[in-house]
Amino acid sequence: MNQDGGSTKFELKKKIGFCASVALVAGGIVGAGIFVSPTGVLRSVNGSVGLSLVIWVVCGLVAICSSLCYCELGTMLKASGGDFTNFNLAFGPAFSFVYIWSSIAIYPGGPATLLIFARYLSSPFYPIGCNPPESVIKLFAISLAFVLIYVNCRSVTGSVYFQLTCTAAKFLAMLVIATGGIVVAIQGNPVATHNFHHAFDPSDFKGLTVPDIGRACYQGLFAYNGWHFINSVTEEISNVQRTLPRASIVSVVLVMTVYLLVNIGYFSVLTVEEMLSSKALAVVFASKILGSFAWIIPVSVCISIVGSQNGGYLLRARLPFVAARDGNLPKIFGMIHVDHYTPVPAILLNGGVIIFLIILGDFDALIYIQGFVFWSFYGLSAVSLLVLRHKMPNLHRPYKVPIFVPILTVVFSLYFVIAPLVHEPSPIYLFPVCFYITSLIIYYVFVIKKLELPGSDAVTKFIQKLLKVAETDWEGGPFSDKK
Repeated sequence: MNQDGGSTKFELKKKIGFCASVALVAGGIVGAGIFVSPTGVLRSVNGSVGLSLVIWVVCGLVAICSSLCYCELGTMLKASGGDFTNFNLAFGPAFSFVYIWSSIAIYPGGPATLLIFARYLSSPFYPIGCNPPESVIKLFAISLAFVLIYVNCRSVTGSVYFQLTCTAAKFLAMLVIATGGIVVAIQGNPVATHNFHHAFDPSDFKGLTVPDIGRACYQGLFAYNGWHFINSVTEEISNVQRTLPRASIVSVVLVMTVYLLVNIGYFSVLTVEEMLSSKALAVVFASKILGSFAWIIPVSVCISIVGSQNGGYLLRARLPFVAARDGNLPKIFGMIHVDHYTPVPAILLNGGVIIFLIILGDFDALIYIQGFVFWSFYGLSAVSLLVLRHKMPNLHRPYKVPIFVPILTVVFSLYFVIAPLVHEPSPIYLFPVCFYITSLIIYYVFVIKKLELPGSDAVTKFIQKLLKVAETDWEGGPFSDKK
């Protein structure tokens, strides 16, 4: 044992406790979504105040159901890497390989969010009404990407503390919006009185269709996305059997409550027409209620984005790390820094993909694809839970969700995957199919047949010395193919 009470093995350390876990989940969920999505939700339900609030609650319940499934899987398998292990056990290694590649490559949400941050950050340097050039915006976004890469390569503890600070700041900003709006409503603001007295006006429901409700849920769930990322660092959580379920449930419930209060705050100050026409909802709110302190909200949006992206860098890097450690990616990505105990090559891989997508700059199609792919995986994760209950009934489950929870999650996921195909068919959905086929070909050639490119060992050793990384003492977990 070392002086910190941890293992003397060269491996990732258990430095993430309950508070840090809550910060990672809640901070990973809350990004730019709550400052953007309320307009999309309201527009999708024909401007119905009451129904939009219901949608936010429903989306929160969907997130809770899915997170409970991940709690059972995480405490049962105790392996980092998100769905990699449970997909491997339930559906086979080829399926888990496709999952890893899809999670790494189809991720436009990160770079798109960094570009939102860059627009906020660069705007003060240009005259009012003059938009910054795209090249400047991309430069700011790439600069922040490099900063986050450095922070996460340098220290897990430092990244976690940074996440705690950003999470506290963003929740403070949301509470300012919620409290300010509620105070105005109590004082009898006519806008609040009209919005809440006509919250369920029958005229708003005319022409409302099931696809409209689906689009509203898509908008709301965009703001909730990230509840599952904590399973990526299961091996680094202290007392995971107790910490993981508590942190997941507390985080999602906390976020759902604050989201609802923030929306009530918006409706207490802004008319439906103002909300529907606004591209910067929180900024419009701040200009009406905070006066000379309105700058607090744009700054808070930037902090919120930085915090969510920092959590994403920390958590998502564990996916290629675990896959490489298990032999499904080049072994360099399964190595950690000899001094900092951070998976530097895996962090650089994820960071490199994000920077490439920032340079590419076209995200509309990829965002639709991401929603399609991610909801497929959320549903399959719940299915894997049911499959493993059948295949491994005697496996110890410290936390076990009621059977209706994974079934509901599967139903929700089926709707979110099938609805776009039925109501808004598009050729872009062929891209994931082509990507899956390509991934399976790569899996067959490089994993099954174990083809090695000429000079790969020399390149690996060079990168290993350059980054000062080494393989861990991990000898294969109880469910690993390496064991």
